[in-house]
Amino acid sequence: MDRTSWQTIKCGIKLTILLSILLWSGILVVGLHRQYQLLAKAKDQVEKDLVGFGFSSSKMAEKQSGSSLLTGQTALLHYLQDQRNGEDNAATVAAWKQQKAGKSSLVKMKNTKTSSQKTSASKAGATGKVLYVFNNKSNDITKYNRAVSPSRQTAVNSTSKAPKRREVQKKELFTAYKGNKTLEQKKISKLYQNMDTKYLLKNFYIIDSSTSVDKKIFQPKTLLKMSMQIKKKKTPQILIYHTHAASEQFANSRANKDEDSIVGVGEELAQILTRKYGYHVIHDETKYDMVKGSIDRNKAYNQSGDGVKRLLQKYPDIQVIIDLHRDGVGNKVHRLTSIKGKRTAQVMFFNGLSRNQKGNIAYLHNDNLQANLAFSLQMKIACMKTYPGFAKPIYLKNYRYNLHMKQRSLLIELGNENNTVEEAKNAMTPLADVLHQVLSGKNK
Repeated sequence: MDRTSWQTIKCGIKLTILLSILLWSGILVVGLHRQYQLLAKAKDQVEKDLVGFGFSSSKMAEKQSGSSLLTGQTALLHYLQDQRNGEDNAATVAAWKQQKAGKSSLVKMKNTKTSSQKTSASKAGATGKVLYVFNNKSNDITKYNRAVSPSRQTAVNSTSKAPKRREVQKKELFTAYKGNKTLEQKKISKLYQNMDTKYLLKNFYIIDSSTSVDKKIFQPKTLLKMSMQIKKKKTPQILIYHTHAASEQFANSRANKDEDSIVGVGEELAQILTRKYGYHVIHDETKYDMVKGSIDRNKAYNQSGDGVKRLLQKYPDIQVIIDLHRDGVGNKVHRLTSIKGKRTAQVMFFNGLSRNQKGNIAYLHNDNLQANLAFSLQMKIACMKTYPGFAKPIYLKNYRYNLHMKQRSLLIELGNENNTVEEAKNAMTPLADVLHQVLSGKNK
């Protein structure tokens, strides 16, 4: 090989190496630029979320003197970590809201025996529950009330000493639910004005990660105008039952006392609907989650579905079916509102979409799905109009949950395991009122 050929080969090798370096450098630059864009997008989204809670960026880093709750940027970091772990930290969001207008919108109380006592600090080393009551001008952050991370449970525990400026007397505590009336009315008015599906889904629903939404069946005009009215008859028209009758009690429920469980709350609802509003009601107290004397929830929906079918055959005039549950949150967060001076558990209407992330679940087809959605939405809006703060956003999940049997099928999650029996039963009066409004057409 002559000298010229060898030099040509060497130049070719060098050129190839140089081009490879340039190529990989370009790929690296593009990758870094993409990461920067993603971080910038995440930052913008976080800032939008904080603005939604009523905070300016200048207040994010402020420390609130004397408060045991997480604040500012620390709270933001904890919240982002919780989101990554699949949690929504109520305490963190509450801390953000404390900084609004220099006035706390969150009242923290020790869970005492009587409702007339003021906020007080627990003795050192004592344990207690956390009572969240939303004060005037506070937004609805129900969807963030899922779980308080155990590692930071002490941050919201009632063992912390409460500053005097945060003490709230009974009068202020029991007007908390009135504070959301203007905000909720604005949401309703805007929905009726624009009839926008995107606005509807964002402001009235929580969409579980197990499902996806077919926007064709979430047309506001269709859902709001669909008639849910029924004519009263002398035969049973309303069925109340409990898929989890045996396993859902409350904070102070007595053992083996049905009247202290979700069954007792269902009986309260049945009595009010019968005595006050004149409906004929069947209350099924069957424990569908009890198998051979032990709790077994695995086939509870199959069992309750069979039970409902038998009752529909026996009472063919039934038009309204209510599966009444008690929600479970797995923490010490005690959520309630106040209606006519009474401590009242909140309700959450629940819909199964028979749909996962990939699309419709064929074997769970529901001909009554859109009517089910109309029923729960009209109930939610009636609650917002009459009892602001009483109803959480409607929860959407993937399966069918026996809601396909009637157009007016409703699954209700009432309170949670930290509510008392009294708070749960107090909720039945406004719930019965709202149900009557929808069934009589008075909500239109």
